[in-house]
Amino acid sequence: MDFIARCTKVFAILFLFFANFLSAQAQVDSIYRLPAGTKIMLSMDSEISSKVASLNDTFTSTVSKPISVDNIVVLPFGTVIEGRVTKVSSAAIGGKNGRLEVSFDVIRFPNNRNRNINGALVEDLKPASATAVKMFSIFGGTAAGALIGAAAKTPSGALIGAGIGAGAGTAVAFLKKGKDVLIRTEQEFEIQLKREVMLPATGY
Repeated sequence: MDFIARCTKVFAILFLFFANFLSAQAQVDSIYRLPAGTKIMLSMDSEISSKVASLNDTFTSTVSKPISVDNIVVLPFGTVIEGRVTKVSSAAIGGKNGRLEVSFDVIRFPNNRNRNINGALVEDLKPASATAVKMFSIFGGTAAGALIGAAAKTPSGALIGAGIGAGAGTAVAFLKKGKDVLIRTEQEFEIQLKREVMLPATGY
């Protein structure tokens, strides 16, 4: 009976030792943390655009500025971060600009030691402003119409011509297609983590 009791006690001690060992190993594997709010600078691997992208298309980007924790690099230059298109619509006639929204979902480490993340762009994607082009079309048409009206040599010719020109310019502006939104190849941008991420401490 004493022999069985001693064996049971030894087994229990060995079990606790083994459990503590596994727990310590798990803690070492995930010792580095990136808190929510961490900003990461990335470089785009290949262009994505609202003109051709589709919902749930995936893309990759790479870390262009290493991230360190306690003076140890935990997110090296070139680390791959995978993203996904969450909303998209292409530009349309009538000056309607394209729309492109993306999320960042996975950090890829060597040996398939990936980490799921919830990352978002720090600045929303916006097309170049088309306001100046529209105003030029309208006022340019007005000026051209006024010149044509003045050439008619009637008192109201310039005024009528300006009205016609303005109408034509407005029509041109309305028919003009909006601008698509894109992230160009090798373009740098910043994302921000929305929740904490545990990173592997080894394998770099």
